[in-house]
Amino acid sequence: MRGIYIVGNYPDRESFVKCFDAVISAGYEFVEIGVPFSEPVADGPVIASAVQEALGSGVKAGDVLAGLKTLSKGKAKLYVMTYANIIYNYGIKKFSDDFKDVLSGLIIPDVPNMLHSYFYDQGFEIPLIPFVTPESREEDIKKAAVMQGDFIYFIGIRGITGGSVDLSSPEISERIQQIKAFTDKKIVMGFGIKDKTDADKALKVADGFVVGTAAVKLQKNSAEYSEFVKSLL
Repeated sequence: MRGIYIVGNYPDRESFVKCFDAVISAGYEFVEIGVPFSEPVADGPVIASAVQEALGSGVKAGDVLAGLKTLSKGKAKLYVMTYANIIYNYGIKKFSDDFKDVLSGLIIPDVPNMLHSYFYDQGFEIPLIPFVTPESREEDIKKAAVMQGDFIYFIGIRGITGGSVDLSSPEISERIQQIKAFTDKKIVMGFGIKDKTDADKALKVADGFVVGTAAVKLQKNSAEYSEFVKSLL
C-alpha cells in the first residue's frame, strides 16, 4: 500500500486537485488527505506551516470535506487525517453518514486507539486506523491488531512528522515483525520517509508507506510535485 499525504485545498483548491490527480495518475494505492486544523500537534514544521497558511487563506475544514466527494480517485483508496475537534464539530454520526461511502478510513492522531470505541458507540461506521509506535506495549499491539481499519499505521520515528527515520535499524524491522505476529492487517509505515531510497527500504520491512512532509514541500508547484511522486515508485 503506497500512499501520499496531501494538505487539503493547499495552497488553493485548484493546486490541490492537480496534486491529487498526480498521485492518482502515478498509480498510488491510497491518498491521505489532511484536513487543516489550527492545532496540528502531530505535524512537524513543514506540514504545520502549510496548514496554518491554508487556514490563513480562508480554507475551511467543511469545504475540504465537502470537496472530497468530487475527487476522481480511480482505484485508489481515500483516507482522511485530521484531529478530533474537526469530527466533534462536524458531528460524529453526521460525518460518518456523509463520508462512509467516500472514505476507506479515518486517521485521528490525537485520539488514542483505546478511545476508538467511543466513536463507534456514537454510530460511526468509517473504520478508524489504529496507530502503533516503537514504544507501544505488546498488549496495546494485540488490541490494535484486531481493531477496525484495513491497515495499521506504524509511526517509524519518535516525535512529529518531518523527522528522520533509520530504516536500517533492527529495532524497526523487529517491531514490525512483532506486529505481524498478531495480525493479518497490512502495516503501513509513515513519518520520516522522504525519497525513493527510504520508500524502498520501508517496503522491505512493511507492507506500505506514506510520504507526507517531502511531498507537502512541493505542493505549491504541481509540476514538481508530479515528478516527485512519480520518482518514489
